[in-house]
Amino acid sequence: MKNNKTIIVVGGGPSGLMAAWVLSEHFEVHLFEKEKMVGQKLLLAGKGGFNLTNKLEGVSLASKYSPNGFLDSTLKEFGSQAFRDWLFSLGIPTWEGSSGRVFPEKGITPAQVLTKILDSLKSRGVVFHLKHKLESFNLKPEFLFSYPGGKLEIKPDYAILALGGASWASTGSDGRWVNMLNDNKIATIEFQPSNCGVNINWPEAVKLFHTGKPLKNIVLSVNEKSSRGEALITDYGLEGNAVYPLVPEIRALLKKNNFPVIKIDFKPLNTIGQLIQKGKDAKANAASYASLFNLNSVFIAVIKAYTNRSAYGDPAQFAEKLKCIELPVISLRPIEEAISTVGGLSLKEINPDFSLKKCDNIYAIGEMLDWDAPTGGFLLQGSFSMGYFVGKNIIRKENGTMI
Repeated sequence: MKNNKTIIVVGGGPSGLMAAWVLSEHFEVHLFEKEKMVGQKLLLAGKGGFNLTNKLEGVSLASKYSPNGFLDSTLKEFGSQAFRDWLFSLGIPTWEGSSGRVFPEKGITPAQVLTKILDSLKSRGVVFHLKHKLESFNLKPEFLFSYPGGKLEIKPDYAILALGGASWASTGSDGRWVNMLNDNKIATIEFQPSNCGVNINWPEAVKLFHTGKPLKNIVLSVNEKSSRGEALITDYGLEGNAVYPLVPEIRALLKKNNFPVIKIDFKPLNTIGQLIQKGKDAKANAASYASLFNLNSVFIAVIKAYTNRSAYGDPAQFAEKLKCIELPVISLRPIEEAISTVGGLSLKEINPDFSLKKCDNIYAIGEMLDWDAPTGGFLLQGSFSMGYFVGKNIIRKENGTMI
């Protein structure tokens, strides 16, 4: 039998859907979404490969999130294996790629994943209110929604805000809700892009002949932070899974008005000594570099563009350049192009259970909070975990077993 208290969830993204699912077993749950359907960002995340989570667990998983310690308790309660088990219970088996990324079993589309989740929510009695836009709220708490038929005011026992960040505005995540929080004297932080490309002033030859081509199996570094993977050359600079983990460091440097430099190691499996030894080959010259060092035309073009003629012509100096080409970064790409954002609701405004310090019956979760994680399944895992954690905390609170 369900508790007679009413809970509203505002926002139909991953964290909101999970919170509604957990709570619906014990409470009457109403989910409000301003768009015509829920889960749009979940579907968009599935384009090009639906990376749901990652194989990492425990400390290894928690270390991917910042600020440090922010999600430790959350991930301990609902980690990647727990997430996969939950998906399996809904009829969504998963598989693990060689990189540790976890995907739905081959043949299962993002739309089918969303349908399975929604079918389960409906079977548990969750009431959906689509095209309902949150207009205002206060800390009593009282919430006012507008919808095509008029306005709706509701006074829930608990409310969970899952309003999203500021990237991918087409899905409804536009960050405009910050004014409502500020009206309630709740502090917010300016949104900034994360997991995004970087602007680099490429020489014209690189842009003209190599835009759209990848730099594979490289290591990129900024200061002490490094990332291994692939980067795509674009007309504006670089993007890709080797770039995104460096964005927090680049963003911090730009904030201090410093000039970030990305260093490329084209041969991470070789030492400088090994490469220099290869360069001592009697037949070594600029024309033989491609075969001698096993370099493709894209590598050669980038190295040549950032090496003076003297160094490029000397095999020993060229070998050293293979381990360190420096690319000055001008800026980050705009929020509209970012996969995720940092900023939003300040973490100083929430308690460890994600309730607001100014009203412990209102909770905030998901990308509306000021946290960060790289791609690779960590963003979705973090959002689903927060939804689960908050749901369980409200249940424990009502049962008098809050921990």
